[in-house]
Amino acid sequence: MEPILGVIERNSVKTAQALNVVLADEFLLYTKTRNVHSNLDKNDLHGKIMLFKAQYEELEVIMDSIAERIHSTGYNIPATLEVFLELEHLAEQYELKNDGMEAIADLLEDHESLIIRLQKKAAYFGNELQESGVGRYIIQLIEMHQNMIGSLKIYL
Repeated sequence: MEPILGVIERNSVKTAQALNVVLADEFLLYTKTRNVHSNLDKNDLHGKIMLFKAQYEELEVIMDSIAERIHSTGYNIPATLEVFLELEHLAEQYELKNDGMEAIADLLEDHESLIIRLQKKAAYFGNELQESGVGRYIIQLIEMHQNMIGSLKIYL
């Protein structure tokens, strides 16, 4: 498949590979957020339940937009859990208390860790690959994660 629309052909493979890593991290964060929502004590604040739902829905949108970016390079995403687990950098979530506090702290740490990696990716796309459009897109993802962090911190 030939690269299309706005991606420098010689960098399309590197762009797709770097975005695949971002997608893997977003997928694990989505899964952890969905898990927290599903396992939260239903007697807990309704606001927490709605917060986690809103965040996993936003992460779904992010994953879809990353997949579209990958496809725009002319390459497909590695849509298997095995590949995602090889690419991602976040730790899987194990048993947490159902009060949400421990889960919120874990998700905060993941968002902050992801932001650090996204900042490096933005610089990589903008400086090394000369893909300023993808770099700006990554900065938008950073802003979305910063907003999610702000929403999570309300419940600490």
